[in-house]
Amino acid sequence: MQVREIMTSDVISVLEDSTIEDAARVLARHRISGLPVVNAAGALVGLVTEYDFISKQGNTVADIMSRGVISITEDTNVEEVSHLLANRRIRRVPVLRGDRLVGIVSRSDLIKQIAMRWVCPVCGEVVRGPDAPEQCPRCHAPKSVFTHETMHPGM
Repeated sequence: MQVREIMTSDVISVLEDSTIEDAARVLARHRISGLPVVNAAGALVGLVTEYDFISKQGNTVADIMSRGVISITEDTNVEEVSHLLANRRIRRVPVLRGDRLVGIVSRSDLIKQIAMRWVCPVCGEVVRGPDAPEQCPRCHAPKSVFTHETMHPGM
């Protein structure tokens, strides 16, 4: 499974010249803990998190953001992202197409991916969604046979 299948593509971001107060309002309004930072051309230039707001001083987002951002592409395997978030102890990773921000994958996206996988025990077909399908698209087994898959993302 690739990142494009689970990423949040309607990304909330902030411009690097935004005031700290404006960016903090975006975090609070959307109840998120971090934002990708883009320049006027829309290219990713950094990431700003709650930690940056409380531990650093400045006037603009550019003054407090982290610049060495780990990013991935839409073709990255979900298992790789899971390992990246766990091993680097980060909460989110921007998804780029070239230098353009096209999505973001967070720990919660990986949790949603786990929660929305159903397996047909008859043929092994994996179906994604909040509820089991009425029947298996491959072997047409009924909804009642589907089980919730508990495997980790990408496994």
